[in-house]
Amino acid sequence: MEGLVNTEDRISHLPEALLLQILSLLPTKDVVATSVLSKQWRSVWKMVPKLKFDYKSNRSKHETFSGIVCRLLLSHKAPVLESLHINFSPDDIDAAEIGMWIGIAYASQVRELVLDVYSDKGSSFKFPPRLYNCETLETFDTQDLGPCTCPFSGLPQVP
Repeated sequence: MEGLVNTEDRISHLPEALLLQILSLLPTKDVVATSVLSKQWRSVWKMVPKLKFDYKSNRSKHETFSGIVCRLLLSHKAPVLESLHINFSPDDIDAAEIGMWIGIAYASQVRELVLDVYSDKGSSFKFPPRLYNCETLETFDTQDLGPCTCPFSGLPQVP
């Protein structure tokens, strides 16, 4: 059995729906990294129905966190964005940038929006007004939310 190496690429032969389901369990940073595997994989990540961005792990010397989020949201091609989870700090990102993320997500017909807002400096955060009027949004969740202004009346919140 010495020297036997199986070089068959089995994962690329999985049905696309299963592949997208598997990829949707990973952080977006790792999902996008799969685009370097082969030509076939170059655009697979763009159809993943769930995106997760983490401020602490998505840092780059060449691009801001907000720039990364905007670029990847604009490149996303799935007909519906089932879930968008963004972990960020209002200490380093202004409301206009967050409003831009939300606008792009709404254009992608986001169904679940999770904003995990944390602040090392105790900064308060006011949700952009456009957050309050999305027809496709079914669930809005905030995690570890410090001081904020969030006057929701019509959206269900996850406890």
